[in-house]
Amino acid sequence: MKHTKTSKNRIFAVASGAAVNLLLFFVKLYIGLSVNSVAIYTDAVNSLADCAVCIAAAIGFYLISSKPRPKYPFGTGRAEDLLNLLISSVITITGFAFAYTSLERLMYPVPVWYSSLYAVIIAATAAVKLILVFFFKAVSKKYGSQTVRGIETDSLLDFFITLCTLVSFTLSDKVSFSLDGAAGIIISIILIVQGIKMTAFICKKIAGRRNDELCEKAKAFIEKNGIECSDIQCHEYGDIKIFTADIKAEEKEALKLSQKFEREMNCRIYFKSGGKNEK
Repeated sequence: MKHTKTSKNRIFAVASGAAVNLLLFFVKLYIGLSVNSVAIYTDAVNSLADCAVCIAAAIGFYLISSKPRPKYPFGTGRAEDLLNLLISSVITITGFAFAYTSLERLMYPVPVWYSSLYAVIIAATAAVKLILVFFFKAVSKKYGSQTVRGIETDSLLDFFITLCTLVSFTLSDKVSFSLDGAAGIIISIILIVQGIKMTAFICKKIAGRRNDELCEKAKAFIEKNGIECSDIQCHEYGDIKIFTADIKAEEKEALKLSQKFEREMNCRIYFKSGGKNEK
């Protein structure tokens, strides 16, 4: 029941994020088209991309929460890694799309019509993004999810992007330089760098990179119970984590330790002792 409730809360959180980002998209799109600002327009498209990411996350959490089946004995937790890869890919592609549009605006500038009312509204959208950051941080801290942490990071990035957009929009009628296009390029670079960093991290995880922190924690637990551990590995399936370890212990001792490990660490572990696999 706990796992089901956690999944439902995660789905509710990202679904709420999708609704908020969709609203921000329409607000920014209207303002961007009204004042002829490519920076605001691209920021609006970014909010739409965030909405799509949240929807994908909701679908992903639904799939991840499915119970283990014969063909998927450890559940479908690794679907979260694919979901994170989708999020990072959307961020990167959006960044390149913005770069093209902004470079075109920088080379062929067009007038931007400033409005103090619209500036206030843009500032309000930045505040909403900051609220989303704290919201997703709280969800991530309580329910623990790399996907939610990724959305939190993306929301924080979007907050600074909107601030950058606001500055360029406010100064647009005070400088002759195409500040609008320059702001768009800055936004694009931030998105591309963040997207590539996230993609690299997720690819390393999918490729099977060892989680040293979890392995060392599990090894310390085993050795604290007076048993020598020569090697330990962690296999992650979303929230489900399976450990395998080589230890020097009798069969009964290994069985007792595995039960204690599962009870206190909330993870399963399989021991190899004396040439036999023990759980």
